[in-house]
Amino acid sequence: MRFKILKLVVFTIVFSSINKGFSQAETPTTFFMPPKDLMAVNIQYLNLESNLSPSQDVVLASGTINVDAFIVPFLYSFNIDGRIAQILVTPTYGSMTGTADISRLSEGLPEDIPNEFEFINKSGFMDSSVWLRVGLLNAPALDLADFSQYNAKFQMYALVGFTAPTGEYNQGRRVNLGANRWAFRLGLPMVLALNENKKASAHWEINPNLYLYTNNNKPFAGETKRQTPLFVLNQHVSKYFMPKLWGSVDLGYQYGGVSQIDDLPKGEIINQLAGGISLGYSVTSAIKIQSSYGRIWFNESNGHMFRFLATMTIPSKSDREMLAKMKQNK
Repeated sequence: MRFKILKLVVFTIVFSSINKGFSQAETPTTFFMPPKDLMAVNIQYLNLESNLSPSQDVVLASGTINVDAFIVPFLYSFNIDGRIAQILVTPTYGSMTGTADISRLSEGLPEDIPNEFEFINKSGFMDSSVWLRVGLLNAPALDLADFSQYNAKFQMYALVGFTAPTGEYNQGRRVNLGANRWAFRLGLPMVLALNENKKASAHWEINPNLYLYTNNNKPFAGETKRQTPLFVLNQHVSKYFMPKLWGSVDLGYQYGGVSQIDDLPKGEIINQLAGGISLGYSVTSAIKIQSSYGRIWFNESNGHMFRFLATMTIPSKSDREMLAKMKQNK
């Protein structure tokens, strides 16, 4: 019986923390508490249509930007003074196409700067991110055996991170894959267990974040491009329908992030609401797949997001040996 519980734990923790989204939106179950000494790798495809550039430094009043991104996050969980901690590294490669109405972006600029639709067609690396979260409340660092017996309570974590300017950037273009500036993130993820049934668990994730940006000193015009802080709130209500199958309802909101070059007119504000659904399935105890679809409401038009990902989790050597021994004694 205990081996079955441990096997179920392996099923359910694969998505516990590895899922890194795009546009500052993690996928459901990202902030579930995992056991310590867990390593995971994720291969993710994302198709996104919106009025935001991939690094969210350009907001279009009209026109759309289509992004196809391939994201490969790596994660490791460990113990810090008895608290669970995780570090996530996310390199991203993708392509960007679409048309951007740059007339609003060009207001007040010299006459020799084009003031027309700009066609976007670019592939390359996007800005990559790193974040660290540490348990603050009801988030102890447990091995797999103790984790399987733990009754999760309301959890709270501190999250800090940064996005580095690793993306492709051309000073002669208004819309780029990268932003040519650093972004810093402060978050307070919370998870509330909605029942105590380990085989059909339900959770509510609440994840408020604040993003702060350094200046871009090589904008397409002028000397310095600044961006105000961006507030992001993501929520997910997820439930396991059976040990291998779960679903969720997702909701996210972003506000702020206004860009300005020197003393020229300010850009558009990010004021975006998104909602969608996700489904996940465990192929094996170490491999899971997940698919999400969402609609995005912004300014005067709508967008969408489709995401598919596969995740492989590797427990620690001691946990693997314990599972093998328990299987032999079953």
